[in-house]
Amino acid sequence: MKKFLIFIVVYCCFNFFLFQTVFAGTVVEKFKIEGIRTIASTKALQSELLKKLDVKIIDLNLKDTDSGWPVLKVEYDPDIVTKDKIETAIGEIEDPAGHNYKVHKGPLITNAAPLEEESKAMMKFGDMTMDLKQVKNPTVDFDSSIKRGKDMFAKNCAKCHGLSGNGYGVVAHGFTTWPKQLWVWYKADSSADSYLFWILENGKSDMPPWGLILSEDERWDLINYIKTIKKPEES
Repeated sequence: MKKFLIFIVVYCCFNFFLFQTVFAGTVVEKFKIEGIRTIASTKALQSELLKKLDVKIIDLNLKDTDSGWPVLKVEYDPDIVTKDKIETAIGEIEDPAGHNYKVHKGPLITNAAPLEEESKAMMKFGDMTMDLKQVKNPTVDFDSSIKRGKDMFAKNCAKCHGLSGNGYGVVAHGFTTWPKQLWVWYKADSSADSYLFWILENGKSDMPPWGLILSEDERWDLINYIKTIKKPEES
């Protein structure tokens, strides 16, 4: 009996130290993910990544992140899998609609000047996509909607776009492109609604997809408020 107990103790200690050895060298990395639009997208990303690589997915946080982007937290052994290999594998995975995911790299350039694409976007309807799904603004009480939108803008959008909508928010200086100056949409007619709704839902450049975070009604509140933002000298 005594020998059996000694064997059990030795066996448990051996396995404990073996476990420590195997997992002591693992690291945890966070990846900001572009391309997640639905719950089905999250399931596809996680299941396919596990098929491709020997990693452990700890969490996929869609909402409560510092950057606003969905964050995938992965644990892996750097002797077996590299960070670059994980990023490559993520980029090879397609969502259920056939679009590839991508690891968001921004900010990349400090105090980046506006790119040509972003300069064009500063003009009303400058980068309007022709095949947008046409949506109709369902708002009835615009005054209440604009008030809600203003509060939501201060909470979610001002850190990038600036409280006045000038594009110089406190976290915008390291972005790859400057956030838009939102007064380009001041008093825009209903033909702008589809475009604004699409941008809020899907994101663009450094802007995350707010369709994962805000309800449809909340997005319309934001759109209604954005269309009231004037240039400071015109206010």
